[in-house]
Amino acid sequence: MSLEDLTNEVTTEVAIEDLSATRFGQLAMQRGWLDRKQLDEALEVQREEGGRIGEILLRRHVLTDEQVLEILGTQLDLPVHFEVKPEDCDPEVTFLVPINFAKQHRMMAVRRVQPRGVEVAVADPLDVHALDDVRRVLGAEIIPVLVSSSKILETINKVYARQEGGVDLGDSEDEMGGEAEELVDILDLTDEAPIIRWVNSIMFQAVKERASDIHIEPREKELIIRYRIDGELRETKRANRNYINSILSRVKIMAGLNIAEKRLPQDGRIRRKIAGKDIDMRVATAPGVNGERITIRLLDRSNVLHDLADIGFGEDHLVVINELIRRPHGIVLVTGPTGSGKTTTLYACLAKINTPDLNILTVEDPVEYQLEGITQVPVNSKIELTFASVLRSYLRHDPDVIMVGEIRDGETAAMAIQASLTGHLVFSTVHTNDAAGAITRLVDMGIEPFLVASSLVGLLAQRLVRRLCIECRQLYKPTAEELQKVGIDSASFFAGTLRIPPLRSKYTPPPTGMLYTAREGGCGKCGKIGYHGRMGIYELLLMDGEIRQLALKNTDSNTIKRAAVQHGMRTLRDDGAAKVLAGITTLEEVLLVTAEDRE
Repeated sequence: MSLEDLTNEVTTEVAIEDLSATRFGQLAMQRGWLDRKQLDEALEVQREEGGRIGEILLRRHVLTDEQVLEILGTQLDLPVHFEVKPEDCDPEVTFLVPINFAKQHRMMAVRRVQPRGVEVAVADPLDVHALDDVRRVLGAEIIPVLVSSSKILETINKVYARQEGGVDLGDSEDEMGGEAEELVDILDLTDEAPIIRWVNSIMFQAVKERASDIHIEPREKELIIRYRIDGELRETKRANRNYINSILSRVKIMAGLNIAEKRLPQDGRIRRKIAGKDIDMRVATAPGVNGERITIRLLDRSNVLHDLADIGFGEDHLVVINELIRRPHGIVLVTGPTGSGKTTTLYACLAKINTPDLNILTVEDPVEYQLEGITQVPVNSKIELTFASVLRSYLRHDPDVIMVGEIRDGETAAMAIQASLTGHLVFSTVHTNDAAGAITRLVDMGIEPFLVASSLVGLLAQRLVRRLCIECRQLYKPTAEELQKVGIDSASFFAGTLRIPPLRSKYTPPPTGMLYTAREGGCGKCGKIGYHGRMGIYELLLMDGEIRQLALKNTDSNTIKRAAVQHGMRTLRDDGAAKVLAGITTLEEVLLVTAEDRE
């Protein structure tokens, strides 16, 4: 259907907002997606509030984007695509439409499909005025293709971000405290100030490369920029020393810090929208011999909530975790060093149980991500708002679940145990090397062993290992010595009789007698590293009868760990070995993050 045909059809169908709502509902019911009651309720809402029937059913979570698109395609005789691949977009056509216009109207020019026609992805095929504007800009006939708004925006951000010279990285002057109602994407801005563009380019590139941290480090003769990607630091840019003060001042202004204070450490926050993603940045400065260094932690608000299966839990662990996080009371502790993914795991647990019938409260330092429907409080030592004081207050707010960012001292530990013993489920973290060590750590904080034994229900130790790039990983045959280092029985391995715990993963295991390793030099998808992303390896200890008895006797952590292993617990190294056998990571990665068991 051409644009002219579409325009004529719309103008003869009475009104855009009333595009045959009854016919729309009939098509949905014929496909089994809708029942009569749901349609009548939606039609009643339409009569009272106006709007299109498809949008109303979407808001009520009755239909999905894809289902609405399919019905619209049938009504208007238009093709439906469920995605637009960036590689299918012709830059010579796509970039003729300004990014602001494309985002506002949820449409983008894709490619020429005939000498005088251009395929245009549209989310709203009835926005004929915008389509007419695009036709005039392109100077060609428009061939509309239906695609969901989210997929169009996702592709717009990816494609326009690659435009060379067509998009300037500019400044955004919203309040640093994050009070602005709507953030402006830095890809949409056109400030010509070189320092502003340079600083924003650092942030944009960091988001594009999935960096978790940006390190801005003055050296004697130059400024070094390094990104931490998948746990490893990589140098990415350098700047002349003459620009150091300007660059540092720009970052401090963005973070709301005092640019005149260079002798004391400062902490601030930047919130920006970068390539369509809402990014929080925690900024920390520290004085040095060659000048202030700045570290920026990037928190992607659109990528916080993961399913427990996606972050690396095996099927057996998932069964136990799902039971633990639905207990009416008790303490579930996650242990591991800084940067091992403990907060991500806790957020995934909260997301799993976050329902309207539960009152969930958290106290964190700081609140890294805001979770819908959950009350979150950041600690502030300057006003004596500590973990313990917030916990004490929370007990008067009728909570069902409480998350404590970290148990650091005896007072916080005592309040957490009191909360669990009075009928609340408590999640928290402790810095120990393994799961069993958390029991002795609480006793070291001054908690009586009988309180530890009666309140704890489960302990989870974790580490992060890099995932192999699925596009370029390579097969190789390991030696018996290599297998032995991670506790894999070489005879069973080469015979193909090893049992691997079931794991939901897109990775396919290697053939019998083989493992995967990273390809030297990698490929374009993984940034020539050989790895792409990270996942967790876990050690899950349940407080059963024997473990409780050992805790009551104040037994050392090694004895507790041996008892847990005898009861079937997989150690961190065992779980890492299982993920090596599944083709997800390498022996080197597992050896790097797990220490030798010393008994």
